[in-house]
Amino acid sequence: MRRKWEKLLNRLLTFAIVAVLLPLVVTIVMQRMELEEVIYGGKGAKADTSEEDLIGIVAKEIDIEAEREAILAQCVVARTNYYDAKKRGLTLPETLSEPELKKLWGDSYEKNYRLLADCIQETSHQVLTWNGESIYAAYHALSAGSTRNMQDVYPETKMPYLSAAPCVWDITAEGYLGVYYLEKKEITDKCREAFPDAELPEDGGEFPIAVESRDEAGYVLQVKVGGVVCTGEEFRACMELPSACFSVTELDGKIRIVTKGIGHGLGLSIHSAGEMAKEGMKYQEILSYFYPNTELKEKV
Repeated sequence: MRRKWEKLLNRLLTFAIVAVLLPLVVTIVMQRMELEEVIYGGKGAKADTSEEDLIGIVAKEIDIEAEREAILAQCVVARTNYYDAKKRGLTLPETLSEPELKKLWGDSYEKNYRLLADCIQETSHQVLTWNGESIYAAYHALSAGSTRNMQDVYPETKMPYLSAAPCVWDITAEGYLGVYYLEKKEITDKCREAFPDAELPEDGGEFPIAVESRDEAGYVLQVKVGGVVCTGEEFRACMELPSACFSVTELDGKIRIVTKGIGHGLGLSIHSAGEMAKEGMKYQEILSYFYPNTELKEKV
């Protein structure tokens, strides 16, 4: 009799536990299904791995706190570059793994993941094209007040959609202006390593660096370093500058370098895109502004 009562009590306890936990389990499952539906575009739909990959790419390229229309524009930019790289067998855009996203977002991981998944779904399969082919959707953090004309930088390229576009929003942005004071020896040592054929003084004599030419946006095209002519981007990389829009002057025995903007200055300015979104512009308008004469089409 005692065993029967024990069995009955065990069953009742089991039923009670199930009754308590079942709603919680159902809720978790339903939330997961809803999240997958946002990412994959419908109940029971097969996961589009390529689209899901975009979450980590977009998260690396733009701040999650940015305006939604700016994020939508960046989703299209990321997708365009991702599929173009896959098609051409090039290196894919850098991405953030799930552990990296969790570290970046902390307790906001689920919310932010859902936000990006929703933005990717809203722009589902959209890419920028020119003459029927996907474009090189260049982008950067902050221009020097205008984006650059690609043909000024690389005359041999045929990318008319990467033309100069005013970005007045960038001029007052945080990080727009950078001022650096360096010792002559520090600069010549770096230049000697990067440009071994340059004739650079050992005793800190006359400073042998001069800007030779700029493009219409103010970025340096050519700079002469000890008789060797290099590009503005090469000098920027040598000195680890945020931008190739720079000036170099000698002042009080030191060298002052002043930079404007962050990044190469080609294509979409992420900061300007955010400001344009605040003014009510939709992502399609933002993309059209930075990539004129392109078409927004669905990848097939």
